[in-house]
Amino acid sequence: MATSAVTLPGGIAIVPSARMVEKMASARVRGDDDLDPEGFVDQLRRMSSGVPARVEAKTGQAAATLRLYTDTHIALLRPTNRGDGYFLNHVGRWSFQDHRSLAQGFLSVRCPRWTVHSQVRNIPAGSSSHIDVLTDAWTALRTSGSPAGRIPERHQEYLDTVERIILRTRDLERDRLAVTPILYRARRATREQRFSARGVYEFRLVERCQITEGTLVQVNDDRGLRGVVLRSENLDVTIRFDDVPDFTRIPAQGALTVLPSDVVYRAQLGAVAALRDGEAVSPRLLATLAEHRVQRSAPPDRSARPGRDLERSQLDAFQRARGEPDLLLVLGPPGTGKTWTITEMAIAEAAAGRAGEGRARRVLVTSQSNRAVDNVLRGLADQLRCVRVGNPEALTGPARELTAEVQVGALKDDVLRNTEPIMSALAPFADVGASQDDAGFRLGLLGEHLAEARQADRDVQARDAELDDITRRLRAPLEPEIAQAQAEIDRLNVVMERQRDRHARARDRYEKAAARRVPRWWAGIRRRGLDRRDRAVRAAAERVDAAERELATARAWHGGLLEQVALLVTQDSVGGRLLAEREHAWGRRERALTHTARTAEPLYAELELAGCGLVRPDGETDDVAVWEQRERKLLDAVGLARTRASLLDDWRGRIPSADEELKHELVSYADVIAATCIGVSTKKLLSGLDFDLAIVDEAGQIALPDLLVPLVRARRSVLVGDHKQLPPYLDNDVAQWSRELVPGTEISASAVAETRDIVGRSEFERLFERIGAEHGVTLTTQRRMPETVATFISNAFYGGVLATIHPGSGPDPLFTSPLAFVDTSDQPPARRGESRAGANGGISNRLEADLIAALLASYGGHHRDWAVIVPYREQVQLLRQTLVRRLGGPVSVEDNIGTVDAFQGNERDLIIYGFTRSNRGGEVGFLSELRRLNVAMTRTRRQLVLVGDLETLGRSRDEGFRALIGELRVTLSRVGDLRGSREIETWLHDAAGRTQ
Repeated sequence: MATSAVTLPGGIAIVPSARMVEKMASARVRGDDDLDPEGFVDQLRRMSSGVPARVEAKTGQAAATLRLYTDTHIALLRPTNRGDGYFLNHVGRWSFQDHRSLAQGFLSVRCPRWTVHSQVRNIPAGSSSHIDVLTDAWTALRTSGSPAGRIPERHQEYLDTVERIILRTRDLERDRLAVTPILYRARRATREQRFSARGVYEFRLVERCQITEGTLVQVNDDRGLRGVVLRSENLDVTIRFDDVPDFTRIPAQGALTVLPSDVVYRAQLGAVAALRDGEAVSPRLLATLAEHRVQRSAPPDRSARPGRDLERSQLDAFQRARGEPDLLLVLGPPGTGKTWTITEMAIAEAAAGRAGEGRARRVLVTSQSNRAVDNVLRGLADQLRCVRVGNPEALTGPARELTAEVQVGALKDDVLRNTEPIMSALAPFADVGASQDDAGFRLGLLGEHLAEARQADRDVQARDAELDDITRRLRAPLEPEIAQAQAEIDRLNVVMERQRDRHARARDRYEKAAARRVPRWWAGIRRRGLDRRDRAVRAAAERVDAAERELATARAWHGGLLEQVALLVTQDSVGGRLLAEREHAWGRRERALTHTARTAEPLYAELELAGCGLVRPDGETDDVAVWEQRERKLLDAVGLARTRASLLDDWRGRIPSADEELKHELVSYADVIAATCIGVSTKKLLSGLDFDLAIVDEAGQIALPDLLVPLVRARRSVLVGDHKQLPPYLDNDVAQWSRELVPGTEISASAVAETRDIVGRSEFERLFERIGAEHGVTLTTQRRMPETVATFISNAFYGGVLATIHPGSGPDPLFTSPLAFVDTSDQPPARRGESRAGANGGISNRLEADLIAALLASYGGHHRDWAVIVPYREQVQLLRQTLVRRLGGPVSVEDNIGTVDAFQGNERDLIIYGFTRSNRGGEVGFLSELRRLNVAMTRTRRQLVLVGDLETLGRSRDEGFRALIGELRVTLSRVGDLRGSREIETWLHDAAGRTQ
């Protein structure tokens, strides 16, 4: 925690603002006023050692504002226009955010004088706010440990490059949005449950575009149809409107206009600023990103074991993550169980904190999409305290149950339900100020009874004193005889003890002799000795009896004399009266103590039920002093119970309105926080929160500006992804801008090259290329795909490192291998050729669409589920139309046909991939992006069927694609099933005939 002491040269004058005065008046009317300005200033005056303060300056704000902290409250002050004091804008109790803010640093302000005035004109002339002194001290405090101003040139160039990319992307988007609306061709009401009063609708776009969660849009320039994007997946965009528009008001086709919003860009620029100002949680992050220089990690702890069995490479990643000081890269090819590995990493990190390995640890699980975040969170929710942060409508059902809003609602219900029994137990003590509450009434009654017993006890003692005087007077003539009787008793007691001692010794001698063993010839002598000792015992017993009789006679004599004295006292006129009065007082005393015990009994029972720690006394007592002690303990216990009842009642009363406090409490103590990369910065609930470990899933699809947002908030990071699959979305305008950059005075050649590299690739790929050898792990055992498919994928994309554990595909009615190819090059060019909708329109292929539809109609039912993946949206539309006709309805078609982008992260038993391209020139377009084919082929669990024109594909002008098709052809000839389309058409025709 950074702190700095500041001594002001003069006092500070405070004036409640008009809004503050209005709020105080309203609070007094409601009866919930807390602390007025005078009371707050009194607290400031008592803090002679210094008042904690923070200075805040917001963009567009003329002057800084000042936050002051007392033991219980915080205040927000704004300098007056004349700079001679402060307006008091707010006074309130501490929140969890205030605790976190103060922990990050504060000024300790020593002020010689704090004054409060009703109006600005009452501030004495010559007063000052000293805001310049405070601002300078605050700036010095914030920059005292910062490397700003001495940042290495390489780091500066890197940050300038990233910032330039962000700003240019923002500007290009603004320009594009100003002239290019996003067209949609259909809209529908969502079938999902709504979690707000606003309408939620889904729009099907005409073409895919980059539109992120949180983007503000409106329909057809209609201000009444404004909303925010909840989800954007391929062509489907879900929008939550500000109001609840009638469905008929929304045009069936139209345009979405994106409204300018800098939320995402502010988050990205904020991350760059954190790196530039040295405020990233990890002090080595900038060096890692700019220089690809990572601190060497210690050898991994090979004894660390996860909660579930992991295969060798997963276990290696798990153990490496436990000890990696900065950054670990995990390459997770399809089906290699990266989600399992991530889950075990998070569990181990949280467990290490709980086991006392330092403080408690907080894990961030993040990714670019809500789907990816929710997928990881699903494996953690039952084992750790997890909080999902995000728009509820954009989350899956299970993840929605983990949001702070839902958990706080359940927590409030649990707290109220669980405290209801103790609240009922404390009910007799609930009215602290009431004189006639149950406990107060009983205590009052107990006090009255005890007071009566105390008075009666004093009366008894007074009569006893008077009776003692009369007794001494009447006893005097008999005193010599009483003394003689007492002396005889004392003498006989001595005699008695002596005779008892002799008797005991005689019995002991007899028992020892009787127990002694002797020879048989000695038996007669032994018998005679025992008889003699027995006679001695009996004689001693007789002497004891005689002594007891004499003692009883002496005691009777002494008792008779005392009875005679008592009789004399009774017969005395004064003595008789005093005895009667004493008897009466004793009766009052006994009755009062009985009532005291009866009154105390329910109090003991109520206090025991309330758990106030007072042990019910055992047994009864007629000692007034003991009851006085019991009364004091009861008073203390009732006071404790009343305090608890008051606190609990106040606490329960605050719960319904404590949502924000409880959310922050929930987040503060969570093991895992889950949010999208941008959500880490834009969600207020996570403001100021740091993380011990950030786990970024699908990092291969995240561009650097987005990735920086979570990385700057974490001490260590694990990036999990696969840069051999889909890259980050690349904005064509940004790509064109980067290609047109020319080195010059404002940008160096190295910066131009780095700009193009950052724009064109994910940071995961860039880092894996440079530091993956030492700080990367590749998961090498896949369980999703059949071995035939997996072996081809491994050799083509992953250097042959993948091993397979798979049960096999089982018998198939059509294909002889899990890897099959239906080659349309056996058809005439006119029939198999592709079609283009206009000069720049989409590409489709009627033959492939018909073949795929026929395959699904006759063959798809053999598999549990299926999906058709094609590269072009035009082909998607053609397939949908064809399949709806063949399969009889859109229900089973809509969610199972799409482009490669739509199926990233999904899997099916049967995958059919149509290449679509068929032409004389070997043109394959963006099929040359081999990672798309990797995604498509790796979605299968049982059977992969590729449909395409091998002649066109094999003649591709792209060398990489042509080589891959060559490898595929070899694999098909060896372990696959390569079939001509005519043969398949014949089989399908015959199968249809058999069905009929």
